[in-house]
Amino acid sequence: MTHKKCIDPAAARHFLGHYQNLLESIPITKPKTNVVTQLAAARDALHADPALLQPALAHLQNLGSPCADDVLQAVQTLCVDNWIYVSDTATHSQFLEPKGAAAYATKTLTTPLKEMFGSSGAVLSCGLLVFQGQVICDGLVRFVAWLGPNYRSSFKEQLAACRAQGRLYRDHLQPSTPP
Repeated sequence: MTHKKCIDPAAARHFLGHYQNLLESIPITKPKTNVVTQLAAARDALHADPALLQPALAHLQNLGSPCADDVLQAVQTLCVDNWIYVSDTATHSQFLEPKGAAAYATKTLTTPLKEMFGSSGAVLSCGLLVFQGQVICDGLVRFVAWLGPNYRSSFKEQLAACRAQGRLYRDHLQPSTPP
């Protein structure tokens, strides 16, 4: 079943296949654990050091399995952070940057976040990217913390302010602001 909060299932399979192959080509120093932990570590390493991208792409090319252009373009927009998962609408999940400078109407790949976690109002560590003209969550999501009622209320106010000021984005990510 297709869910409005998720991208097209064929696009999700396409993204996942190429993204996983790319991440598996990123060298990481962590000991071998489960595949999800390894993929998240590779994603974090790539975000921290974008120079890791070119050798990984060359490796995939040598294997005869090049990264698809649309996935490569998405990876070049990758932003990994502890995002504030504020709430959901009928068509997307609403994320707030940790500093509150921008908000994102985010799609997921195959499973809505609310189905994964049971509720919104949490801090999640994940990667956001722009894929095929929409902001998506990369699916490698780590739960950080639940938000209490006062925090939730405050972040909902920040989200409303972002929306009112035209800082709720669906199709691009804002450049990171310095701490």
